[in-house]
Amino acid sequence: MKILAVDDDEFALDILETTLRGAGYTELTTATSAQEALDIINANSIDFDAFLLDIRMPGMDGIELCGIIRQMPKYSSSPIVMITAMQERHFIDQAFSAGAIDYITKPFDPMELGVRIGIAHRLSAQSRQVEQSKTDVALMMSRTGLGPGFDASEAIEIRDVPRVISAVAMENYLLRLSYSMAVKSTSVVFSIDGFKAICSQFDASEVYDILADTASAIVEGLKQVNHIVAYVGNGEFVAVVHGGGFTLSEETLWAIQAELDLAPPCLSRGREYPVNLSMGNVYSPSMWQASNRLGLLLSPKSRNAMKRGQTPVCRSAPQARNHAGLV
Repeated sequence: MKILAVDDDEFALDILETTLRGAGYTELTTATSAQEALDIINANSIDFDAFLLDIRMPGMDGIELCGIIRQMPKYSSSPIVMITAMQERHFIDQAFSAGAIDYITKPFDPMELGVRIGIAHRLSAQSRQVEQSKTDVALMMSRTGLGPGFDASEAIEIRDVPRVISAVAMENYLLRLSYSMAVKSTSVVFSIDGFKAICSQFDASEVYDILADTASAIVEGLKQVNHIVAYVGNGEFVAVVHGGGFTLSEETLWAIQAELDLAPPCLSRGREYPVNLSMGNVYSPSMWQASNRLGLLLSPKSRNAMKRGQTPVCRSAPQARNHAGLV
């Protein structure tokens, strides 16, 4: 696996290189600044499989660099792991929102680093498989990474919306939260009513547009508080918020629904489709024991649907509509 590691601390890069080589990852390229990293990437001499980016660097920081890399079509789904010596929630949230899927902390723990890079390696292999399987019929998947159709239960990645991360990234995020971070957080699941009927009625491209527009409304409805959102399948979104002075409540749902009512998802040929949301129970700090966190990614509605074996398939589309101007 070809890895690009970026850190302004050359000593940290030396340790990182030694640790990675010990774990069997020998194809490592290093850079000591974001600009040097971009020069290496733009030279097109190496196709990287994964990136390790230090969060705090002079000039352009790792979070900004992460966002730039994520906008490159070649690396739109490549694993990006952040490096940080800090535990401030603010920077970690920003990194995930910019497109990171995981993070590691300094000083490096060889076992932890091996596990994190191993996860990145598997995700990189999956990303290559998706790219190799694209067909003319599935060109829309250049933005979604899907096949020509997808199960309603599939936790597809919504790539077009800021502050919306993948279910895999959300899983890593929840598992890595310290107790002090967790107790300042609350979470809730928002569900699109009648999602199975939507999957039966529309093709995959239009279902994706409905999901992306709904995600945008959720993000807009939560704009007054720090948050991240992930789509977890079956028309359901997990929203994690933190900070004082804000409570997830029925008023939160009303604000999001107002956004959807004001600007319903727009489908092909300018059609609008009204979406109604439901909100699940709010997870309070007392529910945030590490063993319970991943329960947020599988709401009761999802579990029931899976038990019944109900996995309707969204039909493939002859071509994609470019959502929000992205390809």
